[in-house]
Amino acid sequence: MKLFNCHSHTLFSHDGKGTPEENCITAEKRGLIGFAVTDHLDTEYSADPSVFDGIEKSFYETKRCREKYKNRLIVACGVEIGEAVYDPAFAKRVIDSFSWDVILGSVHAVRIKNLDIPFSIIDFSSFTDEELHRYITQYFFDMNEMLDTQDFDILCHLTVVLRYIVYKYRKTIDISYYYPVITEILKKAIKRDIALEINTSGMAEGNLMPDRDILRLYKSLGGKRLTIGSDSHSPEHLTNGLSEGVKIIKAEGFDTLTYYLERKPAEYRI
Repeated sequence: MKLFNCHSHTLFSHDGKGTPEENCITAEKRGLIGFAVTDHLDTEYSADPSVFDGIEKSFYETKRCREKYKNRLIVACGVEIGEAVYDPAFAKRVIDSFSWDVILGSVHAVRIKNLDIPFSIIDFSSFTDEELHRYITQYFFDMNEMLDTQDFDILCHLTVVLRYIVYKYRKTIDISYYYPVITEILKKAIKRDIALEINTSGMAEGNLMPDRDILRLYKSLGGKRLTIGSDSHSPEHLTNGLSEGVKIIKAEGFDTLTYYLERKPAEYRI
């Protein structure tokens, strides 16, 4: 089965390694249909000129690879815009400046005073249950606003905040408590024909984002458009979890996945 990875990073992301071409070499060796380079653009850092410069370099290097590998791989030029609600004007500037194939929408930080930094670097170990609830509630609030106001094609790693709170700091969270807001988010994505990403970066730890219960909820609401992404940050991880993720997707009754070119969806059977 040949797959398209809609979510990968390179050295043009602050936490990435490897070049777009090294991703191409890996994709070809491992039999992908293709992949999208979707380097980070987190708008809370919009005042730093290197943020825009990095995305510009990512776009043009990926575009070069797209031409070089055009008869062998589908290479899509993408960007992952995080926290677009922090600086919508900057997000729009980035979208309008390049001819993107795909735009990923995500939340990596939430708007809580003194905690408005990436949650990957927050120490949640001393948070009370009330503080955790406030934080997760704000996370979904920001995601909800992103769906109301921002331009993107794929809703990324819906439950990624749990990667740190639950899997890193071993806090107990009943995610079903947040199903009302998650349902609202999924309904908005369906209405706007924004794809739901099945993110396999945590599959080795049994952490599919979102999990099977939320995938079932999405299906029950009429959701059909899915993408799959390894969220790799180095070439060797480009295909991590993809095969296992597809097995779960198929087991839940989905038989197609989507990728994007020129911001238009293309479906393929799995």
